[in-house]
Amino acid sequence: MNPLRSVFLALSRTPPALMLTLIIGIAAVVSLIVVNEENNRARNLNLTLADIHSRANARAKVVYAVKDVPEGSIIPAEALEEKEIELTRAPQDSVASSGMAAGRIAKFGMQAGQIVSTHDLAPQGVQLGFESRLKTGERAVTFAVDSNSGVAGFINPDSHVDIMGMVGSGADTKVAPILSDVEVIAVGQMYEKQTRGAAPMPASSVTVAVNPQDTQKLIKAVAASKLYLALRNASDHIPVTTVDVTALFPVKAGNPLTASAGESSASSLTLPNPPTPDLLTPAQMSTEMPQLNSPTPPPPPLHEIEIWTGSKKDVVSVPRS
Repeated sequence: MNPLRSVFLALSRTPPALMLTLIIGIAAVVSLIVVNEENNRARNLNLTLADIHSRANARAKVVYAVKDVPEGSIIPAEALEEKEIELTRAPQDSVASSGMAAGRIAKFGMQAGQIVSTHDLAPQGVQLGFESRLKTGERAVTFAVDSNSGVAGFINPDSHVDIMGMVGSGADTKVAPILSDVEVIAVGQMYEKQTRGAAPMPASSVTVAVNPQDTQKLIKAVAASKLYLALRNASDHIPVTTVDVTALFPVKAGNPLTASAGESSASSLTLPNPPTPDLLTPAQMSTEMPQLNSPTPPPPPLHEIEIWTGSKKDVVSVPRS
């Protein structure tokens, strides 16, 4: 028998009241299913909207470069600053902490205001050679310091100093800047900056980067004076007036050639007037002045005397009387 036919026959034998109850029950179940499905759709839609809203308002921490960092140089901690920005503006490979970039080597040059990314950093373990600390056209010059002249070890690579020259002693002591705002690239044999909080490390020498003209000026000051370092604030680059070390030495009286650099010794050189010779009369000139070009008379000829001894002949020359 056809199953549908069986169902209809069963329903036809069902009392009308029971049939109505079944229809209402089926309608209620269908309504619950529809309502539940709509609620699920509304809930999913609200979750999606909330996720979109949270993403739009989400913020992420990134690291900005606050000053230029040359390519291949060590990134100093003071060149970095952490900020929070909208998540949508943050690059996927951005660095989230300044500690992840400080002390690393800049793979590419970074400009102030740039967000630091992982691709801007050289792989860990890469070390810089000392010569790479010098910019094009610079020269490295090393000179001795002690605890007093070296600011008690508080000088670090990347510090900026004024180099002061001192000559003389007691009341004759003179001090003046020889070079201004010079970058220190090494302290002793350390050319990488120490981490913050590290104890000062006094060294017996410092190495600075200068141009070729200042190289000669500094070496002359090293040989002629005692040098002291004056540490500058990291943001202070205002130049001061400098002098050549020879300007610190006193000018000796009567010796204008010892004048300080920049002064014209030729203008101050005074030579004595040459003495005026006594004039001679023509008669004195003829008797007192030698005849320079008069020829010497030849000597008189000699007499020759022949002397014969047997067959042997001798010739003797005697002067004329």
